[in-house]
Amino acid sequence: MRLFLSAVSGLVPGALLAACASAPYAPPPAGLAARPPVNEGHLDAGGGVRLGYRIAGSGADTLIVIHGGPGLTLDYLAADLEPLAARHALVFYDQRGTGRSSLVTDSAALTADRFADDLEALRRHLRLERMNLLGHSWGAGIVALYARKHPDRLGRLLIVAGLPLTMAGLEESFTKMAAGRDSAEARRMAEAMAARRQDPGDPAACRAYYAIWFRPFFADPDAARRSRGDFCAGTPESRRNKMASVDRYTLPSLGRYDWRAMMRDVRAPTLVIHGTEDPLLLDTAHEWAATLPNSRILVLDGTGHFAYVEAPERFFPAVDRFLAGEWPSGARMVSGD
Repeated sequence: MRLFLSAVSGLVPGALLAACASAPYAPPPAGLAARPPVNEGHLDAGGGVRLGYRIAGSGADTLIVIHGGPGLTLDYLAADLEPLAARHALVFYDQRGTGRSSLVTDSAALTADRFADDLEALRRHLRLERMNLLGHSWGAGIVALYARKHPDRLGRLLIVAGLPLTMAGLEESFTKMAAGRDSAEARRMAEAMAARRQDPGDPAACRAYYAIWFRPFFADPDAARRSRGDFCAGTPESRRNKMASVDRYTLPSLGRYDWRAMMRDVRAPTLVIHGTEDPLLLDTAHEWAATLPNSRILVLDGTGHFAYVEAPERFFPAVDRFLAGEWPSGARMVSGD
């Protein structure tokens, strides 16, 4: 129902590496010829679960991209992140329960910890000693859970528009966003959700709902039209499974989570990127940077939840520079309590 809060509506009122890294960002040329080489496959994550993955580009280093949700697919961000494939091998994968991956329905197999286990299965499949990780939105939560289990497998971490470190921060963010919608928009959103529930597999009903839901996530209303992503990708069966199973079990499995204590021991270099207009409050991004001992935050003024779409000329050079081993210009430390 939401980018990463579909199943928690009852909890939230009204809702819910190379020398060339410093080269200036240039948008890729239009046309199919500009697309990076892509390889796709499946891996065995254990317990009968298979994960569909896609590798774009062939750079010297590898960056694992963990999409938001839960229950979305890699298709909402993969095409928009392709400029990174000019310098890095990008690995995207559909999380369990959706898209190209096994449509898991059992509650015990859809706990958030199982999503972190899938990331370790991906590492083993790719035979990587350490992983550079980019977690977007809910994907940042998977990064946190993975870091707790496998701190020795971490390379460099990017937290982009990340899930807050506490449930309290998530609730506050979504309560404020809900309060910012006028009654007409709230009514349209309720009507669109009713149509979606009537036929969860219908892509048109899904897109009609998300067109309303994601309005506050973009500072620039035109930015949504520039995106090449699709929040409703997948099969009718995977869209149904998102609502029937993933939304029902995954986020509630976290309970009243608070990851601050466990993240204070994560020593991996971490860049937190957050937009000033993101519905996830900027204070929650500062909390990430204040908690992780080897981190800095890059605040992108005038951008929302999808900075790679709204400010590519700032986002991509910063990521390239960080993956090359340097802090990007404008990134700063945040003091903890």
